[in-house]
Amino acid sequence: MGAVNGRLCGRSRGFAQGVRIFELFQELTMADVAFVVTMIAVFALVALIAKGVAKL
Repeated sequence: MGAVNGRLCGRSRGFAQGVRIFELFQELTMADVAFVVTMIAVFALVALIAKGVAKL
């Protein structure tokens, strides 16, 4: 469909918004995964340090 007052009409506009929402969701999901991986690494490091201190 054509442009009306500089805006696109029809499905293309809704599709673009859906893609943006999907990209935002994907970015947030990747941020959550990165956070979980970082926390696991931090807890593993703390456990190793605690194990080393316990041997002293």
